[in-house]
Amino acid sequence: MHEQLGQILRARRESLGLTVEDIEERTKIRKRYIEALESGQWDVLPGRVYARGFVRSYAEVLGLDGSELLEKYVDHGETVSAEPGARTDSRAPTSEHPAAERKPAARMVEPRSLNEMGRTRSRSHERPERSRREIYERPVRPVGSWVGQGLLIVGALVVVGGLYVLLHHHHGQATRGANSTASSPQKTQATKPVTHKAAPPKRATQPVKKAQPVVVALPYANGTYTYKVLGADSLQVVITVNSGELWFSATADGQAVAPNVILNQGQSKSFSAQNNVTFHLGHVQGVSITVDGQPVQLPNITWAPVVVIERG
Repeated sequence: MHEQLGQILRARRESLGLTVEDIEERTKIRKRYIEALESGQWDVLPGRVYARGFVRSYAEVLGLDGSELLEKYVDHGETVSAEPGARTDSRAPTSEHPAAERKPAARMVEPRSLNEMGRTRSRSHERPERSRREIYERPVRPVGSWVGQGLLIVGALVVVGGLYVLLHHHHGQATRGANSTASSPQKTQATKPVTHKAAPPKRATQPVKKAQPVVVALPYANGTYTYKVLGADSLQVVITVNSGELWFSATADGQAVAPNVILNQGQSKSFSAQNNVTFHLGHVQGVSITVDGQPVQLPNITWAPVVVIERG
């Protein structure tokens, strides 16, 4: 009968133009189980309950009535196949197992299960009755015993509460003391960086107080007036004409920087050098020279001198 059911399902599927994969996708039944249903191999299926569910789902996709197919090809077929076997067993019982052949196993189980169900129900009804009897039959304790137990419980709670309050109070005092002692190092540590931060501004102002260079006049020699500048890293020389007109030439560190220059009254010219500056002046009357802002005391002469300014 399983083979006939499988043939009906296969024929319906093929008439609708569906493949086994299509049925698998729509019903979520594995392909091997679908093929087992169509071939009638129910022993491949996971169980009778699952097999019946597969038939209903498969038939619903094909537009068939799954319950009707199960009743006609599965339930009816199993009933028909079971009746001849029962008659054969009742007609020809064997001497070895007469009790088993007279009554099928299924018929023997059913009465036992019903009896057990009845016994279970009777026991379940008896248990509440017994519990009720026990409750009603228990001796009632006197009121004094309950009052005594209540007082004992209250006294125990009072003792426990008192111990808790004492411990909590002691713990709070210890915590406050620890916090106060721990806060004092933090305050001292917080004040220490303030003293260190105040020092750098003082150091930054120290380079500002730089010593001014000193100009020292050396003795006149070989027609040259020499001036030594002490405490200068380099030379910044400015020549200015206060009155009249001046012709001069200048070299800086041996290089000619002003070979032939004429300055009028109120004019000036600056020169930078690392080691020395040499001037050939037409005269010194009405002429002034400064080195890094410091004046150079020129000689009071009437002829054209050579003035050398060098770093000491």
